[in-house]
Amino acid sequence: MARRHGITADTYKKFIIDAGAVYTGFTNFSSLGTLLGATRGGSSLTIEQEVKDMEVDGARGPVVGSRRITMVKATLTVNFIEHTLANLKRALVGADSAAFETSWDAITRALVIEDADFLTDITLVGEVSGDSGGMAIKLDNVIADGNFELTFADKEEGVVSMALTAHFEPTDLDTEPWTIYWPNEDEPV
Repeated sequence: MARRHGITADTYKKFIIDAGAVYTGFTNFSSLGTLLGATRGGSSLTIEQEVKDMEVDGARGPVVGSRRITMVKATLTVNFIEHTLANLKRALVGADSAAFETSWDAITRALVIEDADFLTDITLVGEVSGDSGGMAIKLDNVIADGNFELTFADKEEGVVSMALTAHFEPTDLDTEPWTIYWPNEDEPV
């Protein structure tokens, strides 16, 4: 009997490989935007969703057409090892800075999130093993809304893990604030 498996001649051309890089101001693959810094430990995308079952008497389980999406939350978690004033302020949403003495900036924060604290977008650009153009994950209207943690350890470098969450436009609550750009495939699905 022949072995069954999913490997084809194109299998190894369809892997997402390596860590990718994170940008803001992404327009397209020719204009990536501003690089935010080096990472360690990779990055990850989570799209949380709640799918509600609209229950009706007589239905013994889920019925086609009876389900709807009631909540979506897209978060890109990025582990920055390269630290800049801008990234530290991004990691502490609502933070500001001012010159302190001659060689330092002091980062402080009031408990207010302003519209100006939102990044228009954040985009993780990655590589696909069989495609020279790559792929990207773009989140819109982004703030870092996770906890801030920076660990200092002997013989190690500090990493700040930033959970960057996308937000819906108040004028368009039906369009989810994320996009995945994937290379065109030659084969029909």
